[in-house]
Amino acid sequence: MRFYTTSIALALLIPATLCAQSARRIAVIAANGPLERANPIFALGEDRVTEALKGKLADLPGITLVAQGDLDTILKTQNLQNSDRASADTASRIGRILNAEGIVLVNLVNGSQTQHQENTRASAKTVAVVEAEASARLVNVESGATIAQPSSTFKESAVAVEIKTFPVYKTSGQGLPATFNDLWTKATESLTSDLASKLKDALSQVSPASNAAAALASDPPKVIGIDNGNVFLNKGSNAGIKLGDRFQIVRNSPTSLKNDDGTPILNRQKVCTLKIDTLSPDGKNASGACPGGVPQPKDQAEPFQP
Repeated sequence: MRFYTTSIALALLIPATLCAQSARRIAVIAANGPLERANPIFALGEDRVTEALKGKLADLPGITLVAQGDLDTILKTQNLQNSDRASADTASRIGRILNAEGIVLVNLVNGSQTQHQENTRASAKTVAVVEAEASARLVNVESGATIAQPSSTFKESAVAVEIKTFPVYKTSGQGLPATFNDLWTKATESLTSDLASKLKDALSQVSPASNAAAALASDPPKVIGIDNGNVFLNKGSNAGIKLGDRFQIVRNSPTSLKNDDGTPILNRQKVCTLKIDTLSPDGKNASGACPGGVPQPKDQAEPFQP
């Protein structure tokens, strides 16, 4: 009976423990290296592999992927649409802005498609061949360290057209364009399945993000000033602020009243609600619109509580 009771207790405890573990927030982006920037075909191929890998990683337990819309916004505002994102510093900066714990940089290392003839006395075959190699580098946003960098290769051929001359003349096959398309589809599936499998254990090594919300609440950012209608704070993505965050701008001013210990009683005035729409590239500042009020320097920006 004691063993039975212990087993029941463990069965109840394990799910509760798993539920208590928060999912790791991961960003998956194309590295956009020199080859991809020089050759649009490789860029399209890398994007295709990146999207397919996202689908594989999204199915893993304990993983939450950053939304594509958020990624696109960051790449645009940080002028990274056509830049190499493979450096550890750049990857960490993107990850901090997105409030992600890890970032996966996908690279299409190589890709080619060729064709050749295989002829016999009875037939002539046109054979399509596709070769590809891809890698995925997992970077810990907190430290900038590379946790894992698995790679995967693919090579496969298929008969695109076959003309039989004996015993009966007959032509078969779907042609080169369709055959190449099928082979690239298989290549994408093979590469991303392999990379996802190799990344599975490494993703568990990503350090959970520090509790940025608690840190911001205990030491709120302050207003620096207003420029072109935008309210600027003295903290940015380095402190855990991300695009879309909202802050209640509060002004604390002393009154003529005093507490029992002689300290002045402060008047707490809510000025406006600030929504962050821009983060500085160095991670030190954040800014946005704050309709309904005019903040002043040194006003506090407290995390918004609906």
